[in-house]
Parts: sequence; C-alpha cells; structure tokens
Amino acid sequence: MNIVFDARVIQDHFPGIARYAFNLLAALPDNLQESDSILALRLPSAPNAHYQWAKLVERGVRVQDYLAPIFSPTNLLRHPTLTAMDDEKAILHFPYYLRPYRTRQPSVTTIHDLITFVYPQMAPSALTRLSIRLFNALAIRASRAVIAVSRSAAHDLERYFPGMRAKTVVIYEAPDAICTPQPRERIDLIRTKYGLPQMFALVIASNKPHKNLVRLVEAWQKVIRDWRLEIEDERLEIRDQRLETGKRLIAVESPISNLQSPLLVIGGHQDPRYTEAEQRVEELGIRKHVKFIGAVPNEDLPALYSACTLFVFPSLYEGFGLPPLEAMACGAPVTCSNTSSIPEVVGDAALLFDPLNVAEIAAACLRIWQDGALRAKLSALSQKQAAHFSWGHCAQETLQVYRSCISADHQVRTAEE
Repeated sequence: MNIVFDARVIQDHFPGIARYAFNLLAALPDNLQESDSILALRLPSAPNAHYQWAKLVERGVRVQDYLAPIFSPTNLLRHPTLTAMDDEKAILHFPYYLRPYRTRQPSVTTIHDLITFVYPQMAPSALTRLSIRLFNALAIRASRAVIAVSRSAAHDLERYFPGMRAKTVVIYEAPDAICTPQPRERIDLIRTKYGLPQMFALVIASNKPHKNLVRLVEAWQKVIRDWRLEIEDERLEIRDQRLETGKRLIAVESPISNLQSPLLVIGGHQDPRYTEAEQRVEELGIRKHVKFIGAVPNEDLPALYSACTLFVFPSLYEGFGLPPLEAMACGAPVTCSNTSSIPEVVGDAALLFDPLNVAEIAAACLRIWQDGALRAKLSALSQKQAAHFSWGHCAQETLQVYRSCISADHQVRTAEE
C-alpha cells in the first residue's frame, strides 16, 4: 500500500490540524507492513515554526514538494503529482476539506469540525458560509471514507449531510508525546521565561470568536472580586475570634492556603482581526490580572501545563479539543465547556461549565483555585483520562480505513471491467 498524505497543513496557519497531521504521520510507520510506504506532500513556502520535517524523514516518511497553495483555485483541480499516479494500492489522505476533488485513486478526508454550520455567525460573510458548505460537500462526495475526530463531529456531519453515516469513521486524536508531567527544574525555567508566579490559571487558544475568550475575561473579573471578598470575610472572622478569646490583636493572616491574587495567562496565536478579549481586559481594569503571552512553542507547552494551578478551556465548539487533553496528560486540573466534543474527550476528569454563563465559568475556576484537595483529585483523574488516547491507536485505525478503501475501490474497478 502506498499512502500519499497531503501534509501542506503542517504550517502555522493550521495550528490544530498541523498537530494532527504531523503526529499521525509520525505514528504511521510503526504500524506499516513491509511493502507499505508513505509519501508526504509539503508546501515549502508555508511558514512553519513548530514542526521539523527531518523528524518525519527519520521515521521513514518520504517528503515531496506540492506547490499548489491550499486556498488557491488550482488546489481544487487534479494536480500533476496525483494525476500521474497509477497504482492500484495507492490511497490519498487529505486532512483538510480544501483539496483536489478529482483524483484517480481512492481518497480519505478528515473533517475536523463544522463550526460555521453550527455557529454560522462565526463566518465573516454569507459568501464564506456558502463556500465552506460547498467545499465540504465536494470533499465528502470525493472521498471513499471520511474520518471524524469525535462522535460529536460525526453527529454534526450526519446532521448537515444526511446519509453520511456509512462513509464516516470516528478516530480520536491524542496528546502530543511530549505532553507528560514535567520535572521541577523545567517548570522553574518556564516560569522564569514567561515571568509567571507560583500560581496561575492557563488557557491555550487562539483569539477567534468561538474560543470564547471575552466571556472568560469577564468571568475572571468575577473570580478576582469573589476571591477578594472571601479573603476579607476570613480575615474578619479571624479577627472576631481573637477578640472574643481576649487574645491580643496582631497582624491577621487568612488560613486560605493561597493569598496570591488570581492571574489568568492566555497563550495561543493571536489573530489581529479579533482584539475583543484584550479590549475587554482594559475596559474591566484587570490588566494586572490577565497576561497575554502569544503563540507558545510546542516544546514549552508541557511545562506550562505542568506548572498551572488550573487549565481552563471555555470554547463554544470543538471538533475534538486537544488543549484540555494535552493539559490533562501533564497532570493539570482542568475545567472546561460542556459543549460539542469536549465532554466526550475529558470524560469525568474535568469540572464542566456552561460556556455561555459567565457566573458558571467564574465559579468553576474559583473553586479549583481555592481547593487544593480538588486540584489533587482532578490532577490524578486527568492523567488517567489522557492515557485512553494515543497516536499509535489513531494510526492503527487510520490504516484500517486506508486498507478498507483500497479493497472497496478494487471491487468497484473489477465490477466495472
């Protein structure tokens, strides 16, 4: 079997899909038969600050340049690299719905989410919405099989493209292999690099509207206010107890283990089109309580996850939702949305909230921030939950899809002859 994988998505423009493509390509060689091969098609001009092609080459993946930009009209047509292939045992895998829609060989497409179907207001224009619907439909029609990265995503596919069930296979993503609890020395280095205190809440997400950062910022103002009120209440209670017992009134300290003012750290690619979250921070006057650190290199993520007091993920919609699972793999206590695929991924190991309810987001964050026993419990559950997912398992199931598609295509060709 000859696998031709469209790896042009391994670039900075596709942070989540690039992660999927790179990790799947890296895991596939461990599960190949002796006669199998993998060819990854690369767009050499694409900016790529996170992934090293040499690592795939070391794994036995052949790399070839594929010069059609993903968003160009030429990408939708037959490409010479694909047209020239005439191999009955070849399979093409496109990890993004914008792809050539006429190919000689059977193809598989991974559909990661249908966010503009579920939330049409997230698309910048009616024309964009129409284009996305059209190109998803073409990708599905051109594919022998469609991979959905969660049952939630598969349900959305069936909802908007009735009759898809027979074509759809659910194959979960997984945390990056580097996402493990980090040693104290590494955590200390990352604190120094980003100027972080001993305790902080972390979110890793782009600033696109569906990531819901504006509501998170509004919830964080409430966290700060409620934290201050509870601290003051405890100080007054201790003072009253001392006065009642006749003890000399001295400097009063709260028994709450954390007296550090809550800090929210927001990491991830920041699109200049969407500045609402930063603007809201300024409007609410909480700049010293919210820190934007921008895009985070992959090698820094495990230590950040391991260092955080809690990881919060308020997204309105995810096809899968890698950040909370990667945080879990590093042992972080997680609180996140109860929508789309997220509960499916985090299971019973996270504290869930309604992402449209600012008060619920705040209450979940404050509860974990103040309760050390809860943090320890969630941390242990996190690692157990993350262990259910692996790229090796993803690769095995993906290879089964490839072989099934080749077999089905061979049967069709034989019947036509």
